[in-house]
Formats: sequence, structure tokens, C-alpha cells
Amino acid sequence: MSENNNISDIYDLDPVFGDETDSLPVFPVLSDENLTRIAEDMDRYGFGVVTHCVSPDRLASLARFVEKEVAASSGEYVAVVGSAPLTGTFLEKLPASPEFRAACEALYRKGTGKQPPSSPLYQLLRCLSGGSGEKHSFYFHYDSYILTILLPVLIPSEGRTGDLVMLPNIRRIRKTYGANLIDKVFLDRKIVQGALKKMVTSGILPVTRIRMVPGNIYFFWGYRSIHANEPCDRHRIRATALLHYGNPHEKSPMRNAVTRGRAAIMHGLRRSTRTAGSPVSQDSASALS
Repeated sequence: MSENNNISDIYDLDPVFGDETDSLPVFPVLSDENLTRIAEDMDRYGFGVVTHCVSPDRLASLARFVEKEVAASSGEYVAVVGSAPLTGTFLEKLPASPEFRAACEALYRKGTGKQPPSSPLYQLLRCLSGGSGEKHSFYFHYDSYILTILLPVLIPSEGRTGDLVMLPNIRRIRKTYGANLIDKVFLDRKIVQGALKKMVTSGILPVTRIRMVPGNIYFFWGYRSIHANEPCDRHRIRATALLHYGNPHEKSPMRNAVTRGRAAIMHGLRRSTRTAGSPVSQDSASALS
């Protein structure tokens, strides 16, 4: 395969799906050799990819779901958290797939050298559209989880396509939650965000740019990599599903206190915003501590 950074073709599911989508596995069984190659590509290029992994029928069903949700929000940004709202779609089944879980655990083990946690994956479906979609672009961040899995559902084929841009693997896994929080707070400063956006858009700062293809599934070390999405045209939809695995600070008392405080603030914002008649959307695990 020659995609973005001449990454080798790791796993290529037979693209001739026919009418047997229901009988296909939710996620393919990947050999240890293939998983090792994915991890090596993540280390070397910033990301690994499993190609032709989601059938056209499953993608079409997800696309219909996305289009319905965006239409219900008047063509603006939508974030769907968790698998419960996705009942009946491929994204409801993927996190529970034993093959998918095994792949995540193996990659975690290869990336950290540690035993993978038993905690569930954090899941989010992000749909960028309209003016609010632009506001959710060029937000540079680290994820709170070691492994990030990205599944493109709808990607514009012309104009601004909302590519994923990243500075891969630029920090280590922090030993404490406090050190992780310092990284995040520094990166979230307006002056830092503005400088990164200017340097990326001008080409001064070389980044890894991923032009995603629906049907493929992408893996990268979200905790260690600064990343953001470029905007797409306002009249188009860019929809991606994100699954996050392995929060290294999950049991930190400080992290839990910060999370509870943030949840209380968000609850208050939802109540006040609901009164004004406009829903508040949650963003990805990058916003979680």
C-alpha cells in the first residue's frame, strides 16, 4: 500500500463484499505479525491502517445515521458519545467485538510493554458540518488514552476535506496525572493553539497529514501525539468515529477529582444552555483529563 507515508499494506480485507455483509466478522482476526507491523508503523510514521475493513453496506448505514443527526441539528456540528445511541449500527458492535478488543490489547502491550487494562473503550462519533464544525477544527490536543482508533464514515471528496494532521509521538507516557495535566494546559493556551495553526497552515511546521478513506480503520498513539483535524467546507459533512483505549491515569485521585469537577460544570452549562434553546455537545476524550 502507498497511503500518505508509503506505509506497507498491513491487512487488506477482500473488497468484494457482495450481499454477505451480515455474515462478515465485525473486525478481522489480525495475526501477531500484522499487529507488530501496525505498531511499528505507528512508531515510525505516526499511524497504522487496516484497509478495506468496513463493508460498503455498513458504511452506507452509518452515513444515513450521520446525515439524519446532522439534519436534526440544522446542519451543524454533532457529537454522539457512547454506543447506546448507535443501536443497530456497525459502531454499536465494534467495541464489543472480541477480535477488535484483542487487537487493541495487543497494540497496547506492544506500545507500552505493560499488561493491557480491562477497562472499556471510550467511544465518540464526531460530525463536522456548518459554521460550528469549523470551530471544532484546528484544535490541537493530546488524547487522554494511549491508543486512538479512527474510523472515517463520511469524508468530502473535494474542496476542504478535513484531513487529520499530527505531530506524532512527541511526548512519553507521563508517570503522573499532574505531569499529563501540565502538558494539556500548556497546549490548550490560545497563544500555543494560534501558533500551531499558523505554522501548520503556512507549511512552516512539517506534520503528518492523513487523508482518510472510508472503509479503512486507522490506529495511532493519541496520548503521545499532538493532533487536530483541518476544517471541511461548511456545506459538507466530515464524520469520524473515535475509539480510545487505555487511560494510564484512570485510577489517579487527582484525575478523578478534576473529572468530577468538569462534569459538574458541564451539567450546569447544559441546564443553562437548554433554557436558551440550544443543546451543548460534548467533544472527544481529548477534553477529558
